[in-house]
Amino acid sequence: MTRWLLWFVLAPQTFLLAGWWRDAGLPPLDVAVLVCLFLAFFADRSALPGLLFGAALGRALVDEASLPVQVLVLGVPVAVLLPLRRLFSAQGWLWQAIAAAACAVAVPRLAGWCGRLFDQPSASAELDGLAVMWAALLLPPMLAVLRRLPPFLAFEETA
Repeated sequence: MTRWLLWFVLAPQTFLLAGWWRDAGLPPLDVAVLVCLFLAFFADRSALPGLLFGAALGRALVDEASLPVQVLVLGVPVAVLLPLRRLFSAQGWLWQAIAAAACAVAVPRLAGWCGRLFDQPSASAELDGLAVMWAALLLPPMLAVLRRLPPFLAFEETA
């Protein structure tokens, strides 16, 4: 019960923290991509629906699109990457960097497509090549750190 309370209190705050990070002039971080990587490669599979809902709730705090659109935007990359958990070593930073770059391209595209489909434009539908590069470079080391902190630590799947 405590781990779920931590997730629903702290996970949405990471999206707000990313806005503060960007306002401070630091390289842009896409927390949606970070969460997708965690959910696809490291999260407990039985907890994925609740974790996805909490992440989508956090993304809905900083984006104009509604919660169901955010569930689709985050859920589709997770669903695509989840089978790759068995094929590739998720611990390898090269695979994480490739997956981060792919998600950094897919998430804005999905946000734009779902926004048009449901008539709910998303502010994060702009694809930025610099953001893709920063996602590939910064998100794997950040994921390694976040996996050791609450609430991510409580939901990591044990081998």
